[in-house]
Amino acid sequence: MQGRRLGLERIRIVIILILGMMALGLLTLGIGKVYLELVGQSSRVKAESQKSQQVSNTLDGTVLVLPKAMFWTCQVGVFQNETNAQLTRERLQVLALDAEVLNANPWIVGIGLGHSANELKGMRQFLAEKGIQTIAKQIELPERSFRVAGNGSQLTAELLTNVNTILQKGMTAEVLAKEEQAWNSLAGEHPPKELEALHQMYNQIRAKINREDQNALGLSLYFESQRVINKFSGK
Repeated sequence: MQGRRLGLERIRIVIILILGMMALGLLTLGIGKVYLELVGQSSRVKAESQKSQQVSNTLDGTVLVLPKAMFWTCQVGVFQNETNAQLTRERLQVLALDAEVLNANPWIVGIGLGHSANELKGMRQFLAEKGIQTIAKQIELPERSFRVAGNGSQLTAELLTNVNTILQKGMTAEVLAKEEQAWNSLAGEHPPKELEALHQMYNQIRAKINREDQNALGLSLYFESQRVINKFSGK
């Protein structure tokens, strides 16, 4: 009798373990979601960081390295509090100017994005004609590393890497086309909703005929990529 009871108990434990493993598998398949985790920033020069991008697979997902990047923007003003900076940004957007708030304490309002100060001369002249005086401001971004996991992780890595390439090398037809190719091949019928606004920003830029109009939207493209990072990382 005792042996039979022990046998039944073992069978019950085995069944519970099997059901638990099946439930875990279904959970993983059913609700997989992209997430980003900041895994560290390095100020040291590494062999890997000499590449334009680095994506390596690990058991915990994909480690995406966004190398150091520098770009230029038209600085409209510097503010000691965020409220005034946001108000200035909103006033500029009413004028159909894609302004963004850079940095914090102090807060900097900028328009457009270029690979050099010279690229922004036309935009600065255009703004000056509207009574908006600016200076060319260089922005530096450190190398950043993220662990990307979940459904859509490859597409997420491709889009974020593409934005970083624009920051490093400027807006080119080749880079813009590469984003479209990545979206068409990887997005499928149900891409992560958090990526849709970033893709639409790319579409707006591709619709512009000349480089100056594309650069005018460049800063908003960068900020949309930051929103993607913040959403996926829970910030």
